[in-house]
Amino acid sequence: MKKVAIGIAVTLTVIIVIGFIFRQSIFVYLMGTQIAPEADFAQMTAPAAPNYSLDETWAALPAIEDPSDQMPAGVVRENTGIPVFFVHPTSYFGKTWNQPLDHEDANWVVDERILRHQASVFNGCCDVYAPRYRQATFFSFLDQSDAGNGDMALALAYSDVVSAFESFLERIGPNQAFIVAGHSQGTRHVTQLVREHVTDTPLQEYLVAAYLVGFSVTYPQLASLPACDSATQTGCAVGWNAMEGESGGAFGGEDILCTNPLTWRDKGEYATHELNDGAIGFPSYGEALDGEDVTAMNIEVAIADAKCLEDGQLAVMDLRSESFPERMMGASMHVYDYSLFHMNIRDNAAQRINAFLNK
Repeated sequence: MKKVAIGIAVTLTVIIVIGFIFRQSIFVYLMGTQIAPEADFAQMTAPAAPNYSLDETWAALPAIEDPSDQMPAGVVRENTGIPVFFVHPTSYFGKTWNQPLDHEDANWVVDERILRHQASVFNGCCDVYAPRYRQATFFSFLDQSDAGNGDMALALAYSDVVSAFESFLERIGPNQAFIVAGHSQGTRHVTQLVREHVTDTPLQEYLVAAYLVGFSVTYPQLASLPACDSATQTGCAVGWNAMEGESGGAFGGEDILCTNPLTWRDKGEYATHELNDGAIGFPSYGEALDGEDVTAMNIEVAIADAKCLEDGQLAVMDLRSESFPERMMGASMHVYDYSLFHMNIRDNAAQRINAFLNK
């Protein structure tokens, strides 16, 4: 009996150790089984396509009052009239491959979390345009089927982004300077959009900057667009993926774009807390918590430092706030890629625009 008990104990210990080592993969697998669409992409009818000539297909427009217009107390708006084309990240976790445009839960996250805490960084200087689009469901990034369902869902989403960008150009008129920006899935689409529809075209002359945040963007994917290496460089791209400490993160790899948003240097070295002009936290990416004021935008100064690592991720070595509780795998602070550096990004957009206009 004693040998049997020892054998059982050893087996359980091995299982626990293996479970701990592969806990992230196990978590992703288990989550995937809960949110995977119930049929292949080709067997599902795609949601109705948006018509971007209609204002209601946009989450944010200059003429519409929306959460992207909200500013922290004390912030001054000095609008230059420069338009920003912003593409939001994934907010749809449904069991169809692409989001119906009227999906209330996904749109609530876009409006109350993303527009307020990401797109709003541009409202001090610029006019924000943010399309709703048939975003690919989160499971698209986990899909490994032979049918290529995830890739097809992402391709459909991208086709909407291209259509929205064409409408954006019509709305702003010719020979107009502009910024493009995104986060996560949105950055995936914007990176492809810039490569296929901006670089090496007449539009490249009018691109102030591309904020390609929260995705594994490689330098080759930028094509002829250089990585920004100063706060006032224009016609270039910035991007980063924040994580807490040197803990693994979610977007590491080879040749990954990493701009330090406290110094605006490409592959920037360690930058101290004192360079952080203000972060704005929030408790959850999902629905409002009990008693939460979702409109709150409280600035906390000098709470995050930043350091680009060799694998292209941005490490916050010492977070001095409890206002940023959500983590993804590898202690990724993906949800807060913009929020941790809110005031720095807000000021930087204005800096780049001034530099562009003064050329």
